[in-house]
Amino acid sequence: MDIYESWLEKQRKNLGGEALRRLNEGHAHNEKLFVHNLWLPAVGNLDFLHAEYEVTNFRDGFFYLDFAYIRPPYLINWEVDDFSSHAKLVTRRSFEYERERQNQLILNGWQIYRFPLDAIKEKPRRCQQLIQQVLGKLYGGGVTTDVKLSLKQREILRFATQIQRPFMPQEICELLAIKGQHAWKLLHELVQFELLLPTSGSSRIRTYRLGDMAIQRHIRL
Repeated sequence: MDIYESWLEKQRKNLGGEALRRLNEGHAHNEKLFVHNLWLPAVGNLDFLHAEYEVTNFRDGFFYLDFAYIRPPYLINWEVDDFSSHAKLVTRRSFEYERERQNQLILNGWQIYRFPLDAIKEKPRRCQQLIQQVLGKLYGGGVTTDVKLSLKQREILRFATQIQRPFMPQEICELLAIKGQHAWKLLHELVQFELLLPTSGSSRIRTYRLGDMAIQRHIRL
């Protein structure tokens, strides 16, 4: 199982309802091309990327995003546009809906970047460069100092800084007097922010250490 299939399987475990149906039935060839032709060559990993991401709209319904990149403090929507499909299926109503959807997403703080399928196939390097330019401008190649950490997360980082060795989740449970699931959530978010790194285990992480980004950015504790 390659990195893309493994990522998809993890996505399925975290989705349900319409989002899961869309992932199983609609996330296919075009989306796979985006990941393999553009994203992985440009970024190198699938961290922070979510498929068929569900966003509540102003009518109490949902919008579904091809790819959502959720890395504080920004929200980015990457869309794959197939001209042939859009040309065949577009109606006045669907045309209006797509514009309304995009306006609402922008209003809610999303940045939107669209890639024509033809460009993904024929001009992948140009598309890769756009992805790199966007992420470089927003994040500067590292974790933004604007990331907002909870008091418990700051305590975890302080602990990791002091001990200077890999530590187990159980140690965090004892440190903060919290249960395992709560500790896992805090640790998982810190890994997503690249402030902690897993040091053992793959599907089930057993130990963590302070991440290089936390050291380089001198996160204020």
